Amino acid sequence: MSSVFLEAPAAREPFSVAAFSKPARTFTGDFYYTHRAGNRLWFALGDVAGKGLPAAVIMAMIQEELEHRIESCAAAECNPATTMLRLHQFLHPLMPSNRFATVVIGHLRDDGLLTIANAGHCPPLVVRRDGVESLAPTGPVAGILPRSQWTSTTTRLGEDDALFLYSDGLLEAASESGEEFGLERITATLRRASPHRMIDTMLSAARAHSPAFEDDVTLLAVKRA
Repeated sequence: MSSVFLEAPAAREPFSVAAFSKPARTFTGDFYYTHRAGNRLWFALGDVAGKGLPAAVIMAMIQEELEHRIESCAAAECNPATTMLRLHQFLHPLMPSNRFATVVIGHLRDDGLLTIANAGHCPPLVVRRDGVESLAPTGPVAGILPRSQWTSTTTRLGEDDALFLYSDGLLEAASESGEEFGLERITATLRRASPHRMIDTMLSAARAHSPAFEDDVTLLAVKRA
């Protein structure tokens, strides 16, 4: 699979969106999705534990179910935590005991209100004029525990603020000496810019640090115009 780099035009939209996904090998365990419904943009990004074909098969199941769950929850105006629970209930009876998924699901309203549920995934980052805010997980990873619950956290994006999501392939990209790229470098690299520029700058910094990505890397940036 080749790299994917998408950007949605900002014309007539309150947000601009860009995404990048590159598998480390032939198959990927990463996934992402965006869906515009009413006055909000729904989004998700996640990662299946493991590599290769087994992780890719589970990823494909999650991708299809995730799209269905988000679209149905968007129509019913569900909370992202409810969407996460429904995805988990689908996954739990199907997931092998040595597999799980980390997932971020959320929506961003046209007025800038951001609501996110995070099932053990890398902290979403909000890029503001005065710095970068990290949003903590709001529940366990998905697909393992028979009884799991998630909450949602809310914050607000001001004009020109942005949301940045990423998979652990970026976080754990290692230098030749074995040092990970890490959250501190990710945070230091982020600047308020167009989503395309944010992703391009991040990839340049990560590739300067790590000669080659050893894990799948997926990035999603959303900016409020």
